[in-house]
Amino acid sequence: MGTITFSGLATGLNTATLVDQLVQVEGRPITLLQNKQTTLQKNVSLLQNLSSKLNTLKSAATTLSTSSSFFVKKAVSSNDAVIGVTASSNADVGNHAITVSLLARASTLASASFNNTNTTTVGTGTLHLTVGGTTTDITVDSSNNTLQGIRNAINSSDAGVTASTITENAGTTPTYRLVLSGKNTGTAHAVTIDASGLTVGSGDVALGITTTQAAQDTTLTVDGIGITRSTNTISDVLTGITLNVRDISASPIQVTANHDTDAVKAQLSSFVSAYNDVMSFVATQTKYDSSTKTAGPLIGDSALRSLQRSLQSVIGTPVTGSPSILAEIGVATQKDGTLLVDDAKLSSAIQTNLSGVSNLFLATTNGVAKATVNFVTSATRTGDGILSGHISSLQDTISEIGKQIDRQTAALDRYRETLTRQFTSLETLVSQIQSQGQVLAQRLGISTK
Repeated sequence: MGTITFSGLATGLNTATLVDQLVQVEGRPITLLQNKQTTLQKNVSLLQNLSSKLNTLKSAATTLSTSSSFFVKKAVSSNDAVIGVTASSNADVGNHAITVSLLARASTLASASFNNTNTTTVGTGTLHLTVGGTTTDITVDSSNNTLQGIRNAINSSDAGVTASTITENAGTTPTYRLVLSGKNTGTAHAVTIDASGLTVGSGDVALGITTTQAAQDTTLTVDGIGITRSTNTISDVLTGITLNVRDISASPIQVTANHDTDAVKAQLSSFVSAYNDVMSFVATQTKYDSSTKTAGPLIGDSALRSLQRSLQSVIGTPVTGSPSILAEIGVATQKDGTLLVDDAKLSSAIQTNLSGVSNLFLATTNGVAKATVNFVTSATRTGDGILSGHISSLQDTISEIGKQIDRQTAALDRYRETLTRQFTSLETLVSQIQSQGQVLAQRLGISTK
């Protein structure tokens, strides 16, 4: 049970207020620690934000750090309705003439006409379904010897065929047919069905399967060379180029593959943007505004300044070759540390010397992209990274301050309890003295009023 106090009843003092005021004075160091902890927590959040921005820069640099991702290629078809094209980074630059005489098709087979799908029976036994030389046996018995039953049995067999029932003729006396379609195009996946294993009894109707569309390969000529493939999507004829054959054409379709300089330029712009975001962030957090006499929250942070200088050095170190520095391709460093792109100069460098531009970023020793990736990886690496280590150190300090606050808060609580007891004792003592005085006065006949 807590101590009951009667503040000031004997002394006339507001002892509760006095205790609060004394505790408040004694608790000022805790307030200072809490303020320091809040400031450090804000700094940690800012540094974590910087880490995120650095990883964005790393992602942009990674795209420029390998030949496969740096050299973006594009392919163009002179008639996209006949042949659509896509290119990967390893596509050979060149121009090709292509004609198409046949499109790849899948096999299609159909049964005879039936008056219903789930009543008329077709006999019992075994259907031999062959797809591309692989035969699957379909057991037909009294549980599935209708069009609908056979459809379900074939679809459950995973034989590379899709079975369905279609309404051939609608009306008062509709007719239905079972249709089988190969899942893959080309003669290598041709579908046949052998119904000789079915015993057709009295009241049964023969399936009467016939081929309505034979399997067919794509047939085309590429630069005068005859080509056949089982699919209309062809990626193994022209290196790095996928042909999506959509129609036939006796007239040559021109397929051209080249460097996508616009895409390369966009990748470089993304790198510059991410770099500038990092540098602007550091500048904002560490600057002093003389007009408002306010300092950035991270001003004086030596680790941050060191990171900034190191990153500037990474992108400014010349590489062997020509161009050797970013300024030579129109990417110049400004006074505030950010990069400014001369669009015309960059476009010209990419158009006329793409290999030189790529070397500037890809060079093994200190190529801008490779070096940036390595630097960010090192700076943000858990344990020994300059930025991750700095964040970890601040978090340790925040944790230690938290322990100090807990200890001092506990001591302050004890201090409040001590003061409360002392003032309660004072009230009790004064009350006792007053009572004794009243008794003495009464005995002496002295009025206390």
